Amino acid sequence: MFTNVDNLNREKCFETHQKEEPIVVVCAADDKYAMPLAVMARSVIENIKSDRKITLFIIDGGIQNKNKKKILKTLGSKNSEIEFIHRPDSLVKKLEDVVKYTLTNGQAKKHLTIAAYYRLFIADLLPDNVEKAIYLDCDLVVEEDLDKLWQKNLGDNYLLAAQDIWIHSISSHNGILNYQELGINPNEKYFNSGVIFINIKKWRSEQISVKAIDYLKQNKDYIRFADQDILNALFVGEWGELDLRWNVTPGIYEYASWNESPFSENVYNNLINKPYVIHFAAATKPWNSDDALFKEYFYRYVDKTAWKGWRFTFWKKLQLKLSYKFQKLKKWLG
Repeated sequence: MFTNVDNLNREKCFETHQKEEPIVVVCAADDKYAMPLAVMARSVIENIKSDRKITLFIIDGGIQNKNKKKILKTLGSKNSEIEFIHRPDSLVKKLEDVVKYTLTNGQAKKHLTIAAYYRLFIADLLPDNVEKAIYLDCDLVVEEDLDKLWQKNLGDNYLLAAQDIWIHSISSHNGILNYQELGINPNEKYFNSGVIFINIKKWRSEQISVKAIDYLKQNKDYIRFADQDILNALFVGEWGELDLRWNVTPGIYEYASWNESPFSENVYNNLINKPYVIHFAAATKPWNSDDALFKEYFYRYVDKTAWKGWRFTFWKKLQLKLSYKFQKLKKWLG
């Protein structure tokens, strides 16, 4: 187990000499997402059915040491290795102003932050010997053995992902706003970037982070879903499609029944009843609202973490409300 929490970046949870390569998982979080991160990672570990190890790289957007201790307490086991990666400040600096613009003057969804862009730099941040990795958002829980995803063939694709349940195509209402100017076929599918199996070797060799920054700067007025819009525009026709169950979002409940959805009855029922990944991809989440869909899945895993027993209570709701009003006043006062 870890012995020095003041120097967490390079610590290990188990000996790295293994006969079988570990599943490499990457996520990114600031301190506000420390608990959801632990819940997500715990759900991954709970559902691994083989002896395969997990190497978890956490892009650290400012997680406090006390919460790092809780994360390590939650995840420390012979089957997991955790490594904190310093926030890519030098890279983020290149797009900080333009990201702020998208959040204040552009089309971007207001619940997103600059941390949503960290995944664009994954190929630059991971060790050179890592050639593929599964990126997971922190606002989700995994209900299936991640080894099944890890064993899929990436081929020459930039990534594997599931089509977004809510945004079906590039030209959908919430798709890429300027797809016509970009010359993209309106029927091209649009994927959700919360669960992506990344071809790190290909990203690295083709300098995807540089291309992503260039795209963001040139299309800042049209960005709504941060990195997701960027990756969909960059990888048109060059990503592989996963079973929709690998990224089930609350969008499935936009349809009252299967025959009102674009899915077959079997597919619809599997999404509702047998999801592989439950993604709280909305502003309403189990840790900020008591109305969040799928919250029972979150609470099941939160009780397997160092935050055991945590629930969104009336007092949490009041605290968030007061914090929001304070931030609004602070902004108004300049």
